[in-house]
Amino acid sequence: MAKEGVSEAVLSALADLERAFDAALMAIDADTDHNRAYNGATELVETLRRLFETSGNQRALSAARIFEQEEMSLAGLADRIGVSKARAAQLIKTAKDTRARNERDERVSLGLTKVAISAAHASRIAAKKAEDSDTQDGTTKGN
Repeated sequence: MAKEGVSEAVLSALADLERAFDAALMAIDADTDHNRAYNGATELVETLRRLFETSGNQRALSAARIFEQEEMSLAGLADRIGVSKARAAQLIKTAKDTRARNERDERVSLGLTKVAISAAHASRIAAKKAEDSDTQDGTTKGN
């Protein structure tokens, strides 16, 4: 792995990740229940797959930042990051797709938040009306 130009924070986080990976392997190996060990190994694979995919998207986003901020051609980007022009184009497309997916996810999340807020508000109004109704019933019954 090329460690030149990588921040200390990233290197430290990656070292933590490697330690966590080693700990997961040891825990799986030490588990005396073979089914549970298999399930743990499966969970490890799925987590690593998700991390691999996400880190690939992050790499593409970082390449796109270089491409956009330095206003370079695909050939220039390819030379700069040490890949083919076709690979540079793939990275830019992945970044574009990732940004679109992130924006869509944010819109969905915002929509769900608005729905939850509206539901909570409606619930508070209903509770207040029920409380007011009970108070009026109590007042009326008390008279």
